[in-house]
Amino acid sequence: MGKEQKTFEYPGELKDAQRTLMAVQTERRAFLATLPSWSGDLGAARQGLSEEQLAESARLEDAERRASHAVWADEYWATLSGEDRTTARSRLHHVDDPAEEAAA
Repeated sequence: MGKEQKTFEYPGELKDAQRTLMAVQTERRAFLATLPSWSGDLGAARQGLSEEQLAESARLEDAERRASHAVWADEYWATLSGEDRTTARSRLHHVDDPAEEAAA
């Protein structure tokens, strides 16, 4: 029934960075959902925002950018090549899923 799935040993700091990224993305989605004019176009939604909402939007965008950079710039990725790197990056999104924990 197919090949055995390869497992990856992610460093703790990379797993923490991924968790931070997912938390920030969740927080940002929740914030965007509160915007009265949110239709998926942040530029249009910004038109009627208060100064506080604009500041919060900028803070969350910056936090997401920084968290994303921490994940994707991690030195761990240099230890992998080709298909392994692609597969490992995809699986990192599910690092806390029960199936992933059992496989580790």
